[in-house]
Amino acid sequence: MQLRSYLLLIVMGCLTQSVAGQDYHGTTGLLHMPSAETDSAGTFRGGFAYFDRAFLPALMPDHDSFGYIIGITAFHWLEISYGATMLWMHKNADKDMPMSFYNEDRRVNVKLRPLKEGKWWPAVAVGMDDIGRFKHISSGKDINNSFFQNIYGVVSKNFDIRGHRLGAHIAYRYYPSSANSDRRGVAAGITYSPRLGASLQGPRAWLQRPRVIVEWDGVGVNVGGDVLLLRHLFVQACLVHGQGFMGALSYHYTIKF
Repeated sequence: MQLRSYLLLIVMGCLTQSVAGQDYHGTTGLLHMPSAETDSAGTFRGGFAYFDRAFLPALMPDHDSFGYIIGITAFHWLEISYGATMLWMHKNADKDMPMSFYNEDRRVNVKLRPLKEGKWWPAVAVGMDDIGRFKHISSGKDINNSFFQNIYGVVSKNFDIRGHRLGAHIAYRYYPSSANSDRRGVAAGITYSPRLGASLQGPRAWLQRPRVIVEWDGVGVNVGGDVLLLRHLFVQACLVHGQGFMGALSYHYTIKF
C-alpha cells in the first residue's frame, strides 16, 4: 500500500507534446491501449511497473504482480520492446509447495507506423504483442499461456488548442485466446497535455510531456497520467476500472544518429 501511494503522489504532484510510452509495454501508447504515435528515432526505454489484478489478462493468476520492460524506437516508423510479468504460482507447479513469484511471462512486441500524422489526417499504426506465439493465431488453438498476445490497428489525431494538446485515439484489437475474448474489439481514449510556461518548453526543461489520460480498454475505464522528469525519468500511474492501481517508472534516453 505504501508503494502504491508513493507512486501515485509523484504523478499527481507533477501533472499540474510529444509522445510518451506505456511503462508496462515498452512502446508508445496510453495506459492499456496502444496509440498510433511513436517516439523519436533512437529512443531507448527501460523500467519497472506494478500491476493491480484488474489490469492483467484473465488467464493470469488472481494476484497483483509486477514486471519490467525494455524497448527502442528503432526508426520513426518502428518500435520493438521486450517485457516480462511475474507469475504468482506454486513453486515448481507443486500445489504442496508455497506460493510466490516463481515464474514470469516473457514477450516481444512490435509496432509499425506506416502513416505519420499530418495536418489533415491521423497517424496509423499496426502491431502485435507477443509475436513469438504468432503460429498459435494461425493454428486456431486456445493456448493457456497466451496472456498478452493480440494483434491491433490504431489511429491517433492530435489537436492544438492555444498551446494545449488534445489527442483522440481509437484501436481495434484481436486477442486469440478465448479467455481474453472480452478484450477483443474497440478501445478508445483521449489525452490532454497542458500548455507549459516558457521555462518548461525547451528540450532541457526538468518537466516535460505531462499528460492526463482517459481510456476505455474494452473492459472498463482507466484514468491516469504520466510525465517526463529531469529529461529521462518517465513516471506513469493510473486507476484501473475504478478499483486498482498501476504505477511505473522508467528511464528514457534518445541516441542521436
